[in-house]
Amino acid sequence: MKKSAFEPQEVDRIRNNFPHLQTGHIYLNHAAISPISAKVRRAIDHFLDNRSSGKIDNIEFGMSVVAETRELLADYINAESPDQISFMGNTSDGISAVAEGVNWESGDEILLNRMEFPSNVQPYRILERRGVNIRYIEPRNNVVTPEMVKENITPKTKLLSISAVQYLTGFKANLEAIGKICSENNIIFVVDAIQYLGAGKIDVQLCNIDALATGGHKWLMSPMGSGFLYLSEQLAQHLRPAKTGWLSVEEPWALSSFEQNWLPVSQHLETGTPNMIGLVGMNASLKNLIEIGPERITRQITNLTEYLTENLSSNNKVVLISPVNRTQRAGIVTFSHKDIKDSDAFVESLKKRNITISSREGMLRVAPHYYNSFEEVETVLNAIAK
Repeated sequence: MKKSAFEPQEVDRIRNNFPHLQTGHIYLNHAAISPISAKVRRAIDHFLDNRSSGKIDNIEFGMSVVAETRELLADYINAESPDQISFMGNTSDGISAVAEGVNWESGDEILLNRMEFPSNVQPYRILERRGVNIRYIEPRNNVVTPEMVKENITPKTKLLSISAVQYLTGFKANLEAIGKICSENNIIFVVDAIQYLGAGKIDVQLCNIDALATGGHKWLMSPMGSGFLYLSEQLAQHLRPAKTGWLSVEEPWALSSFEQNWLPVSQHLETGTPNMIGLVGMNASLKNLIEIGPERITRQITNLTEYLTENLSSNNKVVLISPVNRTQRAGIVTFSHKDIKDSDAFVESLKKRNITISSREGMLRVAPHYYNSFEEVETVLNAIAK
């Protein structure tokens, strides 16, 4: 059933923010990278104009945008304080900072699962050289439940890391229930949020999350190279900085004072000049998402994926990989088709028709965002049917 979260008079205003739509481009690949909106482009252009032919030395303006963005993100994930937000280049940087900063002992265990994207695996694998053991939950029907987490915990489990939404299957984890289990068992709870933030919100306090890492170029619709790490106060007290720079001390502009006190780890990790262009873009994108309304964005994405799922499920040539249950799904719908033997070639054939979806592990993945229409989804469904 086609049910929009937006009023008809809103739709044109929402869609006019995305110039690629004017070319007829049907873009349904937000789980890979999102388009830059007109509002984000204008914010970046304004910053670059100032850097190239205006004041040039606009660091003060840039830092005010960085501070505002930190506050917007803290509010977006319900962090206790903006000081708990550290800007990072991407998800891997954030997870690596946690993995390298924990005080590990030989025999400690990290609990992952077999559906994870490598960003949530490789930073932990390297710890094996320090005697840390990696254990994997084996998903059942592409699902990892809180009960399965509980079954796999041992007295040696020190950290559990999971994606809020899995990149391939689209499965959305029950973060609140898993976080409760981790809290009760004194286990560090880390969340890779890149496939959900922007499509939905995560309450880090409600979910007892110790660390949340994400890049901004997918559902947050920000430039590449913009991301952040949230650290709970409890974890920050025990985490050792994975890197250090001139901005990691209490008075960085006291340039000749080398023997200074270090900043708390959440601020310590921002070691030098930030990615101003990326954060200016993230600032504009966050403001737009907040203006549209995060709850309505989530509802619209859920409606679009439900329509997609219902239609694919009725096709006897389709094998649906993503959950049918809407509570276990966000913006990703992945499937295979008995008549499509080469998913890469099929995706390339769609590109020639100005339609973008993705091929992953021999399967097809469709990932609509809030501004997409049911008509665009229908066009893709028709192409698959033919």
